[in-house]
Amino acid sequence: MKILLAVDGSPQSLAAARYVADRLAMEARLGELRVLHVCYRVPPHVAAAVDRSVLVTYYRDITEEAVAAVRQLLDSRSVPHRILRGTGYPPVEIARYAETGKFDLVVMGTHGMGAATALLLGSTAQGVIAGSRVPLLVVCNGGGNNRGGVVVATDGSAHVRRAVAYLLRHRAHLAPDAEITLLHVSPQAQHHLPPAGRRAVTEAHDAAFERAMHGPRRLLQRAHVPWKEVRTKGDPGSQIADHAKRNDCSLIIMGSRGRSGVSGLLLGSVVQKTIAACRTSVLIVR
Repeated sequence: MKILLAVDGSPQSLAAARYVADRLAMEARLGELRVLHVCYRVPPHVAAAVDRSVLVTYYRDITEEAVAAVRQLLDSRSVPHRILRGTGYPPVEIARYAETGKFDLVVMGTHGMGAATALLLGSTAQGVIAGSRVPLLVVCNGGGNNRGGVVVATDGSAHVRRAVAYLLRHRAHLAPDAEITLLHVSPQAQHHLPPAGRRAVTEAHDAAFERAMHGPRRLLQRAHVPWKEVRTKGDPGSQIADHAKRNDCSLIIMGSRGRSGVSGLLLGSVVQKTIAACRTSVLIVR
């Protein structure tokens, strides 16, 4: 498995590195690990006023400071790795490195989002989702429980089927021996509807549940991997995060269409709401 670990010198980056060392590198043979730090580029008028060697030294020193704790951690766990340095806008550069380097997975820590900041898709992690088709693992809360189950949020889309297929390909790294739960969230029923209307809504929800489970079921059956199915009602992002918390899950897996441009600025998708509400690491597969 070829992993790109994006770091910025924060405690959250160190937690992401610890997740890689303790889980991804230990569970199975790690093919390749690259640690990437992206420096914001010095403004052109400043760069033009100094010697190029000064800029090179500046970027190198910034990167060395940002990766020092991560390097020490990985060295102490005997995890082979190589440091990469980039310059530019971090979301764009991380996505570019992920695509051009043909990585299997990007790993990042998250600084968390409150109610206000959760309205904007401006974080580095969310920018990477929009700019790259390489799956992204967002390590929340220091990685949380290492041995809990895995919950796959399913709505029946092709994105979810790709997420399940990805899980099965890399299960030795992501979820060895973990219990897999397929979770579908139905909209909350409208209590003011007449009986006939409630029956129609129930039938529609039942049909949606079966559609949501059909593709993932077939993939898991073919791989001879056991699973269980759970159905709940309410706001999908909140319900997924709540299920993971109540069941002490170690990982949430979700499919995402990915967004760019103006639509990518709005944190309205289920994936983004889940990350905002979550204390469990989230794997996003486009």
